[in-house]
Amino acid sequence: MDEKQRIEAEKKKNFKIRLKSVIEMLQETYYPGHSTTAKRVIERHLIREFGLKPREATYHGGNIIDELQVMGILERVPEDVIRNALLTINIRKLQAHKA
Repeated sequence: MDEKQRIEAEKKKNFKIRLKSVIEMLQETYYPGHSTTAKRVIERHLIREFGLKPREATYHGGNIIDELQVMGILERVPEDVIRNALLTINIRKLQAHKA
């Protein structure tokens, strides 16, 4: 049981590090008037920064996108119902977010 708790704690720590890195990347990249992105941008960032494989980046990127949606930083674009890949960035919440 102790091993499971250690692994879970490690997963949470890694998730927080990746989330912080993605938020910093979005803050550097996006500015008012530039308000849409695709989840592929986040996945590519995870591959470059953390050396994840594409399948891992898709999994972890999905978790990070879900968390950013809960935080209100990202929202799905309603017109993109088929692929569900386009996201709208709430620039005000992104700029106001403090890591």
